[in-house]
Amino acid sequence: MSTRHPYRRNLVRDAFSLRTHQLGRRVISGAGFQFLSIALRTIITIASTAILARLLMPSDFGHVSMATVVTELAALFANFGLTQILIQRQRITRLQMDTVFWASLALGISLAIIVFGASFFASLLFNDEKVGELLRVLCLTFVFGGLTAVPWVVQMRLMRFRTEFWIQITIVITRTLVAIACAYQGMGAWSLVAGALTGSLMGVILGFIVVPYRPRFRFHGAFLKATWRTSGSYFGGGMLFYANMNLDLILIGRQLGAESLGYYQNARSLTDEIRGRIAIPLQHVLFPAFSAVQNEPLRAQEMFLRSGRILAAIVIPIGIGVMALAPEIVPVLFGDKWLPMIPILSMLGISAAVRASTAIASPVINAHNKVSTALKYQIVSTALLVTGIIVALPYGLVAVAAAQAIVVFYSLVPFRFALGLLGLGLPAMWHVLGPPSVASAAAATAIFILRPYSVEWLGQPGWMLIFHTFTSATLYLAVLLLQSRRYLGDIRSIINSYLRRS
Repeated sequence: MSTRHPYRRNLVRDAFSLRTHQLGRRVISGAGFQFLSIALRTIITIASTAILARLLMPSDFGHVSMATVVTELAALFANFGLTQILIQRQRITRLQMDTVFWASLALGISLAIIVFGASFFASLLFNDEKVGELLRVLCLTFVFGGLTAVPWVVQMRLMRFRTEFWIQITIVITRTLVAIACAYQGMGAWSLVAGALTGSLMGVILGFIVVPYRPRFRFHGAFLKATWRTSGSYFGGGMLFYANMNLDLILIGRQLGAESLGYYQNARSLTDEIRGRIAIPLQHVLFPAFSAVQNEPLRAQEMFLRSGRILAAIVIPIGIGVMALAPEIVPVLFGDKWLPMIPILSMLGISAAVRASTAIASPVINAHNKVSTALKYQIVSTALLVTGIIVALPYGLVAVAAAQAIVVFYSLVPFRFALGLLGLGLPAMWHVLGPPSVASAAAATAIFILRPYSVEWLGQPGWMLIFHTFTSATLYLAVLLLQSRRYLGDIRSIINSYLRRS
């Protein structure tokens, strides 16, 4: 015990400076833990969704989705980009950490009060009293979120992804078990709320266990004032991201009701897993890494190309695979009462593939402190999305999903901008996105060709899902490796990194 205390006490101090020592090895290690976390969390999420979809009704998911629209809007104010600023800076101080902690906690408490008050009006917005009742409990998550800001910053600056892996897995398991237990007891939508609250509380407890940070009662207002412009850009970008992710939920929930929103939200939640479980965790790995090498262009280029190549090789086939396998996925995971989801899931699978594969642009832009430029791109993206949804909504849920699948290709524009920041051009875009796109298209085509025959051979959706997944995955890997052998080198590098660590 005594040998560990000095190390733990020095964790906060070590986080004051970003270090480039063995950065490539730490990035590979961090990416490896993120991918392991992705695999486990995806398995848990899919399994829990399959269970909850049979214990709950579509309207239960719809009610929680309506409440989430309000909580996600309020969450934009939770730290006002302060955590990102602490991660991006080469050096920070203990006073700045304390300032961010108290500012985040004050914002969290304020938001909890605001959401509690807004809950009485949310019922009018969605024409459903249940939404307000859920919000009056969900508002507590903002208090928990304010407490975790600085421990998370320390973890990210030190790139302690192994520890973060265990924290996130524990949170997911706890949240899932609580939600399933409550759903089994017949609590309906409240089971999802109970799971969310328990997961948030667990995050606070684990964060302060692994990071020995104890806030001091002091505050540096000048620091907040000096970062106001950057914080405002982060906040503006967050507002537009919120609009991109929630405008469809608001319009569908209000015009088509909780049941229709339940179908749409579960389809979107499944495809959002691709970005939320893969792309965003990798962003958390790469943001401090790109920040550390922002003055070393050659290292940054190499890191981007390898990371982008690996990310695209994973997320593009998953998104396109969801699109092609939707007729088997829905009855197997959700049951026959969810069959209207199939065309929606197919369209959103395309959107997820593009959105997730281009998400690596975000840590590059933020690391170069071009947040205001990113904000302009998001304004255009939001305007396109709003137009698409408004035009498509009268034609139903499938049309809304199709509009998203079209508009999402605009994300290639900021992706190209990020390449320019690193001194890379259009050939690099094809290098990252081209081979997995071609291989995924070949695999999806094979599924469409095989389906009429597999219906006769196998009959059951479960066996068809296994057969189509195995066949298409094999074809995807073959076509991918025929185009480029670099992917074998990427796999060997990751394996060798772990062997050296062990």
